[in-house]
Formats: sequence, C-alpha cells, structure tokens
Amino acid sequence: MKLIKSYFNLYNLKLEKKNKSKKKKIFRIKLRKISKHKIFVNNGEFKHTNDIVNITVFFYNRQLSNYMYKISRRFNKLFKKNVFKRKLLLIRKKGLKYIKEQIRQKNIIFKALALKYNYNLEQKIYYDKIIKEYQNRYYKRFIKKSLRRILLFIYFKQLIYINKSKFNSSYLQGLTELVQKIYNKNIQFNFINVKYFYVNSDILTQSLVLKLRKNRRKLLKYLKYCISKTKIKNIEINSSSNYTFNTNDLNLNNSNLDVTNKLLYNLFLQNKTKSKYLKNIILNNIKYKRVSGVRIQTAGRLTKRYTASRSISKLRYKGNLININSSINGRPSALLRGKLRPNLEFTKLNSKTRIGSFGIKG
Repeated sequence: MKLIKSYFNLYNLKLEKKNKSKKKKIFRIKLRKISKHKIFVNNGEFKHTNDIVNITVFFYNRQLSNYMYKISRRFNKLFKKNVFKRKLLLIRKKGLKYIKEQIRQKNIIFKALALKYNYNLEQKIYYDKIIKEYQNRYYKRFIKKSLRRILLFIYFKQLIYINKSKFNSSYLQGLTELVQKIYNKNIQFNFINVKYFYVNSDILTQSLVLKLRKNRRKLLKYLKYCISKTKIKNIEINSSSNYTFNTNDLNLNNSNLDVTNKLLYNLFLQNKTKSKYLKNIILNNIKYKRVSGVRIQTAGRLTKRYTASRSISKLRYKGNLININSSINGRPSALLRGKLRPNLEFTKLNSKTRIGSFGIKG
C-alpha cells in the first residue's frame, strides 16, 4: 500500500512551481506530506487466487477537483468568445506599436554609430546581431506578460493530463511490475472513484489526520467540519421492496434455462411503468449503498500547549451505525472475519505532532 500511495503522490515540480501562489510554499518535502492537495487512497482490498491478485482501490481525487476549480474560477471569463477576441486584438495592436518603436530606435543607434565610427560591412552585421538579441529578449518578455494567463491555463491543463494519466494502463505498467515482484503473481487493479471524501472511512480519517498534523489547536473545529460535511441519508426502517417476482411461472428444473436472467427479465416487465431501465431497478435494491451514520474519535497528545502533560479524547458522531437488516427487520447478516459487521467500515490511524502522538478512529 505504501508503494501504491507513493505512486499516486508523484508530482511534476517544474509545472507545480509555475502554478503555486506566493503565500504558500507547499513544495518542500516536509510540507507536501501534510498537504491535502493530493489523491487520497484507501488501504485497498486484496483478493488472492492461484495465479492472480485482484487489488480494489478506492480513491478520492482532491488534486483534480482543485485544478478544475482554479480553471473555472480564473479562466471561464477569459475564454468567452468576445473577451478573448478583444484581448488578442489589444495584444496585436500594442505589439505592432512596440515593433515600430524598436525599429525606430535601431535606426537611431545605427546613425549614431555611423557618425562616431567609420565601420565596414562586417562590423555592421556584428552590431546588428547584438541589437537583434536585445530585441528578441524584449519581444519574449512582452509576449510572456501579455499571454501570462493563457500560459498558466496551459500549465493547468498539463497538470490535469498528468493527474488523469496515472490511471492509464500504459503508466500503471511500472507499478504493476513492482507489485508483481512482491507476490510473484499477475496483478489486476480495480480503481473506484469516490465522489465524496466521507463515503470511505479510510479517506475521511486520512484527511482529518493531515489537518491535525498541520494545526492541532483547531481539533474541535476540524471534527465539527468533517461531521457537518457528511450527508446522512435517512433509511426507512419498515421499508419493503416494491419489486417482486413470481417464481412459480419458471421451470427451475430445466437446465437449459438461465434462471437469474429470466427472474430479472420478469422483474423488469412488471416494473417497466415505474422505471425505464433495469439498471435503476437493481441499484435501488442494493443494501448498504447510503451512508447512515458517521462516528469519529480522536485521542492523544492534542492539547493547545507546547508541552502535553496529559492526553485528551474527543468524540463526534452523526446518524446511527446500527444494522437495520439484522436488528430491526430480523434478516440474517453474517459477520466478516468473525467480528466486523457487514454494514460498517472501520479505520484506525496513528500519527504524531511535535509534542507527541495521537490516534483517530473513523
């Protein structure tokens, strides 16, 4: 997992430096470790068979959303047809003016040189070459100043391309080869993009750890913020499925019949007035697809003072974590690994600040 996370934390320093703000120097290695400008990755789910390891990774692409936000904020107005055309015409008008001025000054210099010194053709070519170098520098500076925002937009586009290319099979080849050396098996990655950071407990807890490492004094503020950002769905306790099918119509003894396919097709026919697509019907009947509750607990050396003589513990929660299918509806629900509940995702992370270590349960 360290190998996979380090792959997603790779960045292009040359391009990032051009886009950084003057206030924040986040490109030192120490500050990059606690920066939230990254791709958050969960701890992964590994399924082993004789010849292959299937690795499922949930990720939250905070970096891409930051770039997209900056582009929409800075460049939406600029690239409107009329505004952009007007800007280009203004650049051309000023550019032609500067070129004329440069030619005029060049002629004045040559006249002054001709009056002072009697030089031959070779010397004239040499002087002409020196003046051209200065002219080119001046023109380049003018182009950079006038097209600064457009060049910045291109740099952002390059960073977005680098971000997206991390998930391409051609770029992932290097990572898969390294993981193959560990397991001596074929590797298959399944990447799932999480729309909200609170949907996965690993990602939620990681983001909170980074915030506390940066500033432990705002512990309660960060806890309240994380809880307030989560959107809890109220699950109907006495809800029953609207979609039913009759198995009596099917001949289950017929081996040539695909029973599952037939059941789904009958389900679709019965409910085609309510929904146009079979996919929506099936998705509506999936268990544990909504977040019904969040609970975050922090404990450790998180006092505001520079010397932590004692540890403190804080807890914030929203919604509930009960398994409605087993506790209320009375349906059987198996425990995972003997103790973990199927409706619950649990994460425990440790980190440290300059005054001591702390832990977070999400």
